[in-house]
Amino acid sequence: MLKRNGLLTLQAVAILAFATGCFDATGPAAAQGLNGEAAKCVTPDDEDRLADQVLQLVNLERAAEDLPPVVLNFTLSKIADDYACEMIENSFFGHRDPVTGQGPGDRALLGKYSFAAIGENLAAGQETPAEVVAVWMESPAHQAIMMDPKWTEIGIGVQFGGEYATYWVLEFGRPISAGL
Repeated sequence: MLKRNGLLTLQAVAILAFATGCFDATGPAAAQGLNGEAAKCVTPDDEDRLADQVLQLVNLERAAEDLPPVVLNFTLSKIADDYACEMIENSFFGHRDPVTGQGPGDRALLGKYSFAAIGENLAAGQETPAEVVAVWMESPAHQAIMMDPKWTEIGIGVQFGGEYATYWVLEFGRPISAGL
């Protein structure tokens, strides 16, 4: 699923794959909650590998446009992971948390990331880094964020659970120290 112009659209291939697949007790299906219980957020065992692949793909797309690479930032990654869990556990999908009212800038400040600029891409339902980056690149609004030359850092979050099984969050940043 990807949010486009205020509307949510499903990525049918990813949703179909999850609906027909088999999962063990530690996979995405186990994190969705049963019998009305609150959804649980589960960190993938291979989260570092998934984040590294997303970083590589984002930087390949940026290089194709002669843009500088972004570097992984631990603080932004923690903010991204935490927000993916918020969406799962509170059953929503969007840039503004309906429970707290916070947006990307609020979350960055609370996470102690001092920024000159901040941006965010969200997606849910895609199974692989290649699939999620391709979906972002197909969306003009998400592509514009990903390809903005002002970014120097990125945080990458991927979590299992909730309605869409896999939630992806990119937090793009330019720290105050980098100026405007």
